[in-house]
Parts: sequence; C-alpha cells; structure tokens
Amino acid sequence: MVFLASMGTGVVTNGIFFIAKESGGFTPSMNFGLGLLLGVMYILGAAGVGPVLKRVAARNPRVSSRGVVAGLSVCMGAAAMVPPVVASLAPEWAAAAVWSGVGFYALCSGAFWPIVESYLGGGRTGHSLRRAVGQFNILWALAVLVSLWAMAPLLDRAPLAVLVVFGLIQLGATVLVVPMGREPGRHVAEQHEPHPPVYLPLLTTFRLLLPTSYYVVSVWSPFAPEALDRLGVEIGWQTPVAATWMLSRLVVFVAMERWHGWHGRWWLVVVGAVGMVGGIGVALVAPLVGGGAGLALLVAGLGMLGVGNGVIYVASLYYAMEVGRGEIKAGGTHEALIGVGFAGGPMTGLLAVGAVRSGVLPEGAGLNLTMLVFLGVVLGIVGVWVGRRVAVATRRAGELSSV
Repeated sequence: MVFLASMGTGVVTNGIFFIAKESGGFTPSMNFGLGLLLGVMYILGAAGVGPVLKRVAARNPRVSSRGVVAGLSVCMGAAAMVPPVVASLAPEWAAAAVWSGVGFYALCSGAFWPIVESYLGGGRTGHSLRRAVGQFNILWALAVLVSLWAMAPLLDRAPLAVLVVFGLIQLGATVLVVPMGREPGRHVAEQHEPHPPVYLPLLTTFRLLLPTSYYVVSVWSPFAPEALDRLGVEIGWQTPVAATWMLSRLVVFVAMERWHGWHGRWWLVVVGAVGMVGGIGVALVAPLVGGGAGLALLVAGLGMLGVGNGVIYVASLYYAMEVGRGEIKAGGTHEALIGVGFAGGPMTGLLAVGAVRSGVLPEGAGLNLTMLVFLGVVLGIVGVWVGRRVAVATRRAGELSSV
C-alpha cells in the first residue's frame, strides 16, 4: 500500500510542476505559488489529523484509523483526477482545477501519512523499529523515483493523463488497507526499550534540518522545468534528470537500513547539512554555466542534495518514532515539518521574483542567482545553529570520555 500510494504522492508533489507547465503554461512564478499552496495545505493536514482523529474517535467508537486511511486514500485518488476531468469538460477552468486539485490532495496527503507512520512505529522499538523504518523509506523512495520515470513518456503528449493514471493507482491502493489492523500497535511501557539520552538532542537537531532540507528541495522543484529548459534537456528526459537527487537518496536509504552504525552519532548531522547546502548551491549555479558542463554540474549537485536529504529524513523519522513511541502525533509533527519545507521553498522563489520585478534587485541578477542569495541567508542561519549544537555535543562527549 505504501509503495502504490507513494507513486501518486510523488507525481503530485514533485511532478505536478512539469504537468502544470506543459498542460497549462504555468510560469515559474505560478509554479512557486502552486508549491506554496501545496506546502500550506500539507501542514494543515499533518498537524490537524492527530487531534481531529482523537476527538472524533472519542465521540464515535466506530471510527477507526484504518477507516480514516481508506477514506483519505479515496479522496487522494479523486483529487488527482480533478484537473484532467475538468480540463476535458471545461477547458477554460483547467488552470483553476490544477490549483484546487493539488490543494485538496495535499490536505489529504498530509493527514494520510502520519497515520500510516503510526502503523509503522506502533508497538515497535529498537531493532524492530529500525528495520521497519528502513524498509518503509526504501519502498516509498523507490516508488517516487519510479513514478517520475514512468510519467516521462506521457508528459510531452498528454500531461494531464499522468494524473489519471496515478489517481487510479491511488484508488487501487485503497483495497490493500483492508488487511491492516483496525488500529496501529501500541507500546507497552514495560516492554519499551529505553532510548539513549543523546537521541533527544539529535531529534531536536534533525527536526530543524528536516524542514530545511525540504525547503531546499522545494526551491528546486518548481524551478526545475525552467532550469532544464535552459540546459537544453528534452521534455521526455526532464523528470528523470530532475529525479537524480531521488536516486541518490534511495541509495542512502538502502545503506542506512543495512548499516546501523549511525545511531546516536553527531557526525551524521554534518554529512546531512553539507550534502544539502552544497548540493543545492551547485544545482542552482549549473544553468548559469550552461551546455554539457552545466548539465554535469546539475547532476552532481542533485546527487549531493539526495545524500543530504536522505540522511536527514532517515534520522529524523527514526528518532521521532523511537522517542515518540510511534504515536500519530509523532508522525504528524514529522510530516508537518516537511510541509513547512514544502511551503518555505516556493515562498523564497516568490520573494526572489518579487525582488527582481520591483527593482529591489537589479533585473540582470536573474532568478536563480537571486534565489541563491535568499537560500544562502537561510542556510547560513541554520548552519550556525547546527554547528554550535554539534560543537557543544562533541565537547560534552570528550569531557565524559575523560572522566
């Protein structure tokens, strides 16, 4: 179920910007606005699902987590098909249908994944939890990668048909909810393995890096069609090239699922932060270089970005599930932070466009250079904060080892 649902999520959250550009002529500014809507609605769904489900279930015992997951899955499949259906019936409303369909899908998706993650983490701890989180990450990351490669042939000829295909896949995935338990497993306090004290500060640090990493990715995603056009990449190859960072992220997921020596280690924070910052910097500079060298730089930058994003995602989810004991609230916080990143990236893009158009920055500065400046400021602030936390943690570890 996770694999099939992730294919639809991958198309709507990452491929929609290519679909909107090809089907509705969306400009970079419009795509940034679409990305902002996606992020805001995702936050609302993720942050609200835990309290709302708890309140509704208290009033009506027939309401179950499984039933809510099934209902959300149906709504996600239907939302994905809104743009193509409206475009076929009333072409003049096609652009509006993209906005409404994406907004509703993001709201449902934000609520859907925290409940799924509670099934993942509920009743598991230690090695069992590590294995489950690792397999979950590999499955959804592979599904997103497959979906972006699979949509490429349709993108040039019938972009909106992509949403029909993956909307139907999402509806089909609903059947696989039936064998799931009515509710996620619960931790028994006496059986719960105590986590090392270092897990809590690591969770706090990775929870700052998590929205930052998705902020970086969401700056890239709406800008990707424009950047790839500048580099002369044919439309049929654009989504596979743009998905380079997802391929390197998948490799990281597999490695971290197989090898567990990263648990409780502060050096992983550095790896994630450097990959994230270096990767997006190289990717945004690549279109300025142009030609084959620019394309090679782009692929290298996206590869680094995937490593940083993968490290941060795995560590953040694992520590959230271990410290939060697999509750929907823990998954909701995790997904809401992703939504903050989804919204923050497009907001940066809109600010960059506004700064150039209003004359605050010279027109010759270009969109990607302006975005790089905004990114640099945000990442600089986050980098200083994370650097201080790593330095303090390293110093304390040294003091303890000398006692």
